[in-house]
Amino acid sequence: MFRVGLAPALAGLVLLSLPAAGSAAPIAASPKAEGQALVLRPLTLERIADMDFATLAVTSGGTATINPLTGAMTTAGGLIHLGGTPSPARFAGAASKQTVVIIRVPNQPVLIRRVGGTETLSLSNFTLDGQDKKALAQQQSFLFAVGARITVPAGTVEGLYTGEIEVTVQYP
Repeated sequence: MFRVGLAPALAGLVLLSLPAAGSAAPIAASPKAEGQALVLRPLTLERIADMDFATLAVTSGGTATINPLTGAMTTAGGLIHLGGTPSPARFAGAASKQTVVIIRVPNQPVLIRRVGGTETLSLSNFTLDGQDKKALAQQQSFLFAVGARITVPAGTVEGLYTGEIEVTVQYP
């Protein structure tokens, strides 16, 4: 008799230990979402992305040109695009009041140097993805891209070539 009385108590204990229907442990998203914000102070200019001609092969002298509107690159002469994603340089700026800003890109060739060496290549024909004058509403930000042409002579030494391009914005 003692065993019979214990069986209903054990059955109740087993039912209490079973998980409730429909409840599950929380699951985190994989991968996690990222958050970002570009914060600008009025009358500023920030580089968002560098200009990149990707990977080029030279069979004889040639040029490669990045279109700042589309990001597409065209090659001419003995240059071949081997891989990578070409891209124009990208910038963001902000104005503190209703104004017109003037964007200035180099009007003379800029030399870039081979990492670990002294050899140089020339960047020229800098272009914008729009007008060099932008009319802005009060406290407005603006974005723009800069393209260029790289000239690679025959016999250029292999390597990564880097350098700086000065882009400025004039705020009246």
